[in-house]
Amino acid sequence: MIAPMKRAFVLVSARERREASRSLRSLGMLHLEAMQGTGEAYEELKADRAALERAIGLLTEYKAEPAGGDLELREGIALAEELLRLEETVKAGHDEAAALTREIERVRPWGDFEPGLAADLAASGVPLRFVSIPVKKLASLPADLDWIRLGEAKGRARLAVIAGHDAALPQDAEELAMPARSLSALEAALAAARARIADAVASIASRAPREAALAAVLKALDRNLAFETVRSGMPEDGPVCWLSGWLPASDGPAFVEAARRHGWGILLDEPSDDEQPPTKVESGPLVRVIQPVFDFLGTVPNYREYDISGLFLLFFVVFFAMIFGDGGYGTLMLLAGIGAALSSRRKTGRVSDPVRLLLMLAAATVVWGALTASWFGIDPAYLPRFLAELAPDAISSANRDAGDNVKLVCFSLGLFQLLVAHLKNILRDIRSLKFLGQLGQFGMVGGIYFIVLNLVISATRFAIPSWALILIGAGFGLNFVFGAYDGSRGFLRGVLGSMMSNLANFVSLFLGVVNIFADLVSYIRLWAVGLAGVGISQTVNQMAGPMVGKLTVWILGGVVLLAFGHGLNIILSVLSVIVHGVRLNMLEFSGHLGMEWSGYKYEPFRDTVPPGRVETERSPS
Repeated sequence: MIAPMKRAFVLVSARERREASRSLRSLGMLHLEAMQGTGEAYEELKADRAALERAIGLLTEYKAEPAGGDLELREGIALAEELLRLEETVKAGHDEAAALTREIERVRPWGDFEPGLAADLAASGVPLRFVSIPVKKLASLPADLDWIRLGEAKGRARLAVIAGHDAALPQDAEELAMPARSLSALEAALAAARARIADAVASIASRAPREAALAAVLKALDRNLAFETVRSGMPEDGPVCWLSGWLPASDGPAFVEAARRHGWGILLDEPSDDEQPPTKVESGPLVRVIQPVFDFLGTVPNYREYDISGLFLLFFVVFFAMIFGDGGYGTLMLLAGIGAALSSRRKTGRVSDPVRLLLMLAAATVVWGALTASWFGIDPAYLPRFLAELAPDAISSANRDAGDNVKLVCFSLGLFQLLVAHLKNILRDIRSLKFLGQLGQFGMVGGIYFIVLNLVISATRFAIPSWALILIGAGFGLNFVFGAYDGSRGFLRGVLGSMMSNLANFVSLFLGVVNIFADLVSYIRLWAVGLAGVGISQTVNQMAGPMVGKLTVWILGGVVLLAFGHGLNIILSVLSVIVHGVRLNMLEFSGHLGMEWSGYKYEPFRDTVPPGRVETERSPS
């Protein structure tokens, strides 16, 4: 369930804001509204955090085993600053090397000479300029121009011309801008720059094992930054400061007692209709195992939406099993899950939620594989007799008609899930005539189900009953009359207002009927994706089969091919679960529930680092 929330306002003495902030953090109950810290201490913490983030990002480019030992906060920041200095050395070195490389390439055709000698000659009254002109233009040079031919490349002659800068040169002449250093000096500088880069990179790489320690320091710094944000961000009016946030209603008495003990002024109130409290989902141990999936997706229900964790878990397990569709794969996952569970219990004394979820998914996959006689894509005729007899004939892979029957199972699952969605909406609106609109949609889903069976599976096997059409028509009428009903306006005005609203949006209303059809048809993906997985398994077996029974090297090749092919199929099945299994819950089911998943997670102001791991909060300047 989604825990009820209370709006909380806390008033404290301005002189005690630091102690109050520390006490609030120790309580770990209040989800604070966004605050903006101020002051020198806050800005310094922000700068330190930015440096740590950059340093950690820099070290992630280097793979290294973590080094033991923790870092104190100041040590971590000092290390981060040192890493950033090294990074600047690398960047400056690359810039210098790039500039030197360009200069070397420009000067190299002229050879290695000392630019200072040209300056000395010019000071002695012998101005020297280096130019290149097309070879065919040499004959057109002025007779009074003194020049020395230095070389030739790509049809251009390189000349040393004895002439001042005010002397005219041929139009096609390109003059060499005198370099600051000789070619050998430039090459030496390039080598030195590359050496500095290599040294700096080696220094950074040598610190890569400290990445985990820096990450721990970052968490510690976040603790201090959160504290300083609250301390310095409290609005202040004379001797009083205050802050606001959200509190689970069940924590109200404990919070009131803490406020009395600390001498705070507090006000607890119900959230108004235009306010959006954070969402705290409270689930039992069984349902809680689905939370890692929500965390992975980054989805949080709106405070005023449904908590569908239990239903999501139920359908997700079924969808997972049908998409994987292979008892052999399920057995491998089950063995891996049992190993992970034993390891987790040995290390922590309990089995973690992700491992428990894996065990549930694996067990369901084994069951579905047994029901469909699907074991590593092996032909049912070659399966052990007891495995083949576990599968009911209707959906056994040995039955040619099993495909249509599995489609029927898929559409029936879709029917059940969408009917559950509208039943929840009916119960939500039961105190208003608006529930009749949801009842109409409930009827439309039931009627359209038979149209789907008729069009997708078989028109002869699933003839459309007349009462299904009546359900659709009556459901559409109820939805048209009561779908937007507002009881606060009175019965007659509420009905007329609903009809006028739906009439103005008639196209959307009609498309809603089409969407029900599309959503039900969408459940065929469970059959289609599962069938694709079986097809891949069978193809891998057919490719590897002829290799078995040959020479040892061929047998080894067959085993490698089987392992690779089935491993790849398992990976593809995992991706299919993410794309299709999650989609049916997050789009089709949630869409019929009217959920937008627009909430944000309840995250109280609390300690996130064990005591003694970080420095004491800095006092404000």
